[in-house]
This record gives sequence, structure tokens and C-alpha cells, in this order.
Amino acid sequence: MNVVIAEDDYRVALLHEKYLQTFSEISVVGRALNGKELKELLKKEPVDVVLLDIYFPDTLGTELLSYLRQHYPELDMIIVSASTDRQHLQLAKRYGVYQYLIKPVTMDDFTNAITKYIKDRNWFEEAGEFEVNDTNYVLTGGNERKIEEKGMNTLLPSGIDSITLEKVKTALMEHQEGVTIDKMCQLVGISRTTARRYLEHIVSNEEATTILNYGVIGRPERRYILQ
Repeated sequence: MNVVIAEDDYRVALLHEKYLQTFSEISVVGRALNGKELKELLKKEPVDVVLLDIYFPDTLGTELLSYLRQHYPELDMIIVSASTDRQHLQLAKRYGVYQYLIKPVTMDDFTNAITKYIKDRNWFEEAGEFEVNDTNYVLTGGNERKIEEKGMNTLLPSGIDSITLEKVKTALMEHQEGVTIDKMCQLVGISRTTARRYLEHIVSNEEATTILNYGVIGRPERRYILQ
């Protein structure tokens, strides 16, 4: 996904770009030092998300929110600012800002916010219906989705949907010899990124294990086997 960093302090912008470079899914396509440069960049490049400061020499970031939402309705926005003005936070909520990070932002806080954003973005790209608890997670910004399973409360991390998870587990049960990521894509009808995320989640819960398959020419494939 393409990201633009709108930040009037170039040193801070470079630092945020360095943080973003740790994510293989993200490409920083430009930096804007003010509102005018941001508008010009958005006209030239397809952009998925903007990291938006509030205090610019020519305008306030909060004044840009209505412009961005009107002209780029599918653009996601993450505010990174030193402002703790409640009105700024209220405007951010009204215009659908995904996250509001207060400077100075630590690398851990920044990384956690971007990781959560990527997981949520992937979740929205999946097919299927959502559950009641998903509305609480999406609209209130909770850290986890809670589902009912076998009469007990089970916590699922962000980016893991109970319906898709059950399909992946069923596919593993039906293929005791193990399943590669590509095979799981065919069985469940999901992308490689999604298949890997769900399989690694199952492995992290010690419900499955992995082996390397050397039966094909070239790079060995990782095979997931239900325990």
C-alpha cells in the first residue's frame, strides 16, 4: 500500500519513514511539508493512507480532513501530532481518522499502530459476513475481537475472523498429510497473505506444526500439519 507522510519537520518525517520501511507491505511514495504539497502529491500518486500532522505553516491538518474525505473518500488517515486539543480529536473522529498518535511517538507505539492498521485492512478485504462483536471492534477501536466458542469466551487477535479460521482448520483436518500456503488458498479461496496469517496463528496456538517439503524442484515449501 502507498503511504504519504505529511509532516512539516523533515527530521520527524524521515524518522517515520524509517519506521515504515520495516513493513514489506508499505511503500512511502512521498513526503509533504505543508497542506499545498500534500494536495499536489495526492493528485500525482495513488495513495492508500496519509500520516497527517496537524500544525502546518499554511493550514491546520484538521482543516484538511474535510477536503481529504470529500476528494479521496477511500483514503485512510492516521494523525501524528503533538496536539492534545479535544476539538482536534473530535474532528478526527467525525472524519473517520483511523488512529490518533500523540508526539513524541515511540517506535513501538508507531509500529503497533501500523501493524493493527494492516491487519484491519486485510480483514476488510476478505470475503464473508461480519459478526456482532466485529462492529464493537471496528467502531470503538478495541484491541481484540471476542467470540463465543463452545460456551466459552475466546479472544481472537486483530485480523483473524472466526469464520475464516474455522474454514482453515477444517481444511487442515481434511488433509492430514499437511497443507502448503498455496494449497490452502485453493481450498478456502483466500489470498496467500491471508492464508499465511491464519496458518501462523494456528501454529502460534500450538494447534499445528510445520515441516519443510523438499519434494519439489526449487525452493522447499512450508507444509502445515494439524497436531
